[in-house]
Amino acid sequence: MIKPFVIGLAALALTTLPALAQFPPPGIYQCVDMSGRAFGTLTLLVAGDYDFQSKVTLGGTGQVASSGNSVSAVSGPLADIDLKGSFTTEANGEASFMFTTTLGSVLCALPA
Repeated sequence: MIKPFVIGLAALALTTLPALAQFPPPGIYQCVDMSGRAFGTLTLLVAGDYDFQSKVTLGGTGQVASSGNSVSAVSGPLADIDLKGSFTTEANGEASFMFTTTLGSVLCALPA
């Protein structure tokens, strides 16, 4: 009786954990263009909400969607510049993002 329950619980954990681990980690990320010039600050919140501040383009709030390690803006100022890209997560849990936009490519990472 207990063995089928444990097997079912383990199967459920294995099918749900990878999806949870792939959502972009919340944090405050500094963004630069490919020349190393400041592009803005991206604050990612839980559930895909974000706040973006920039002197290069309009800032504001919106939402991003993710599938695996792919990320795209679905609303707000980042959607206006067609932000799309992906993220990688280091062993220590820190993430970095590589995006394309109508203004060029952008790299976002936690401040050093």
